[in-house]
Amino acid sequence: MAASKVKDTVEELQAQIRKLAERFDKEREKQISQLEKQLEKVRDRLNQEMKRQREYFAKVEKLQAEYRDRATATVKKQIERARKAAEDARKQVEASEGRKRILETEVRVLKATAKQAHSLSRVIGQYEKDLEKRAKEIERKVAPKKAAAKKAPAKKKAAAKKAATRKAPAKKAAAKKAPAKKAATKKKAVAKRAPAKKKAAAPSSGN
Repeated sequence: MAASKVKDTVEELQAQIRKLAERFDKEREKQISQLEKQLEKVRDRLNQEMKRQREYFAKVEKLQAEYRDRATATVKKQIERARKAAEDARKQVEASEGRKRILETEVRVLKATAKQAHSLSRVIGQYEKDLEKRAKEIERKVAPKKAAAKKAPAKKKAAAKKAATRKAPAKKAAAKKAPAKKAATKKKAVAKRAPAKKKAAAPSSGN
């Protein structure tokens, strides 16, 4: 009796253990299945996230490449502008140096010209002095002839004055004699007429 009870108890316990084991297995499978589903979801999310990350990195790389190209082009332009500015500055410096050399040459030429002009003015001044000296010498030589030429008209004028003074009394005398002559002629005419009148009057008185 006891052995059968023990046997029944053992079998019952074994049956319970099997049930518990089956339940545990089912629960474990259920949990594993849930975990696998969760893992799948996580894996999907990770894949999507990785995909997004890859796309993002691809965009970043593309942007980096674009920015790199733009930056390179900008740097090249800046370098080109800097090189051009340096070249222009160098040309300006060369031009200024050239202008400076030209101005220095012009200054030297002007100074030399001024020196030549000064020397020429001295020569001209000396030449003018020589001409003035020569003119004065000629004037001194010609001066006596001019004085004689001036004196000759003066002598002529004096002689003319003397002749005029001599002729003046003669003209006055002639002027005085002329009225006297006229008076004498008038008297003679009157004297001649008087006898004629007397002769004409005589016969008339006789009758």
